[in-house]
Amino acid sequence: MTSKKYLSDKKTSQLTISISPALKDWVKRYVNVKRGKNPKDDRFKSISAFYSYVIENMLELFEKGKTLDDFSRLEDKGVKDFFEPFTFRATIPLYEMVSESNRYTHFTLGFTTHFILAYFNFLRKQFKPGSYDDLKILFERLKSRVSLSNISKDWRLEITPDEKKGPAQGVLEFIGMHRNLHYENCKFMAAVFGMLGVKVTDFIYSQEDYYGRLDLIETDLLFGRELAKRERIKLIKENVRFIINYDRMLDDKDIYLWMNLAEDNELYVCFRNKSAFNKWIKIIEEDLTKFGNKENFLHKILLFFSKIHWIRIENLKNLSFQIEDFIENNQEQKQFIMDYLSKYSEISQIDGIYYLN
Repeated sequence: MTSKKYLSDKKTSQLTISISPALKDWVKRYVNVKRGKNPKDDRFKSISAFYSYVIENMLELFEKGKTLDDFSRLEDKGVKDFFEPFTFRATIPLYEMVSESNRYTHFTLGFTTHFILAYFNFLRKQFKPGSYDDLKILFERLKSRVSLSNISKDWRLEITPDEKKGPAQGVLEFIGMHRNLHYENCKFMAAVFGMLGVKVTDFIYSQEDYYGRLDLIETDLLFGRELAKRERIKLIKENVRFIINYDRMLDDKDIYLWMNLAEDNELYVCFRNKSAFNKWIKIIEEDLTKFGNKENFLHKILLFFSKIHWIRIENLKNLSFQIEDFIENNQEQKQFIMDYLSKYSEISQIDGIYYLN
């Protein structure tokens, strides 16, 4: 450990170094800004004081085993403090599996509104209106958090201001390490840009390389200081659509399309034959018998037929329901359900409503 005598507070010696004019100007501007914000902070009372502080603290870190490479991995304190309440440690294989079913679903804005608004307020405090340099610095601060994680390899942002003072354009490229978590991050980044007021104009994705690229263009919302919540939410939805749309979905697993179709009550499941019907009803029966309550058996059976859009339940307590018109008009499918329910209960009908007695 270096003796404290070498680190005397009294500044009597001089050290001459050669740096580029650009770096010298950068240091000067940085110290001036910091001194303006903290006039009583001795670290920024002069450029010499700043150099001395930085060198002394760097050497102390080196003696503790840190290296220059470690500084590229340091997480920005402001970024860390913001994200800390919203994050938790998780087992990647588990969340990789869980996130798979979420691949082509929109964010539930009601659930994420608090985070989105908090994120917006945090980000807009970090850059001045019209300052693309501030945006780049902000990006590097956020990147420091990603570099510490083991779900992303790298990401890069390029901003190209328009020479004629038109909207700036940009490109975000990022490489993930896990198929589903990376795709969720693609959706999230598209949403973040929408919240900031940046429009996604294209999305390129390589499933094999876990590579994503967002082409971007600024809107009037970017440097606007007003919340404009409705406009930002609209832009979030438009941006995320570049990630989750049927053009992309149809190239993926069948389950994603079926999940969307299941939400439309105008569609229903049609079994090709009695064997197919019996196969699935047997699977349902076995689980209801093994894991369910005997008294609720018919309740759950009606819920099954409701979820495949064959019936509309009137009242589960008295086991009443209506048969959907397309099943009423399909003699074969209607016979499947009537024959099956008849094995467990008598069926009566009053004014188009069926009852299990």
